[in-house]
Amino acid sequence: IRDVHHVGIAVRGMAEAYALYRDALGLPIIKEADVPSRGVKAALLAVGGSYLELIQPTDEGSPFEKHIKERGAGLHHIGLLADDVDSQVARLNELAVLLEDHEPREGFTGRLSYLAPLAFDGALLEVVEPPKEQGGRSKKEDGQADWRDQLATWRITRIDHVVLHVPSVDAACMRFEEYFGVPTKRRMERGPRSFAFLRPGDVVIEVIGPNDGGDPESGRIAGLAFEVRGIDELAESLREKGYPVGEPHAALQGGRIVSVHHSGACGVPVAFIDFS
Repeated sequence: IRDVHHVGIAVRGMAEAYALYRDALGLPIIKEADVPSRGVKAALLAVGGSYLELIQPTDEGSPFEKHIKERGAGLHHIGLLADDVDSQVARLNELAVLLEDHEPREGFTGRLSYLAPLAFDGALLEVVEPPKEQGGRSKKEDGQADWRDQLATWRITRIDHVVLHVPSVDAACMRFEEYFGVPTKRRMERGPRSFAFLRPGDVVIEVIGPNDGGDPESGRIAGLAFEVRGIDELAESLREKGYPVGEPHAALQGGRIVSVHHSGACGVPVAFIDFS
């Protein structure tokens, strides 16, 4: 595994999702399709060298409809970038990892296989080998619209990190290394919680859990943070569009950070961080 390829978001309607991610945040749509086999409409938006996958259920029997009914709209899965998904899935099978797809299949983002939610205590991960045009680490193909670079006073440059809440940080870190070869870069504790930071590539995976353990099925993808240039201008732009935005303030990892309440971000706890 060499990076986070995409973050999947289950949405109730594409119009609301496009209003935020495409129109308010300026992320370009590079692919759209109906996927009848999964009962969804899907869209892929570029964010630096990674992507957001927006998924709207169109069928009552869709697993994404079930997810929204049980957990609400919001963060659904993390797609991990594999150079060779067949070898990766073969390794997972050898390790007896719980999988939803024991063989890779063709999907909207490429050839992919989902791990079963219980493999990471409820958090859903996927390994994916995308087509060449969506494997991107090229900054010339980062998907940012030229007009935004030229005219706007702010722009989103990349996904900085994605947050996983798990019952055991130790167990999650061991699984990331054993299953995917992704080591832990840093560990810390703050009060009753433990934190770990993993960096398979450009995007950081922040793992958070209680020091004394928790419900073994309580894992979830809990947050998404973008790196931005011009954080004050971005916050003001979002306020003008009616989004519930806080005030930029100092971030623990350096720079300044601001959040949009999940109620105004299609169920996603979204943050923006400016290191400049």
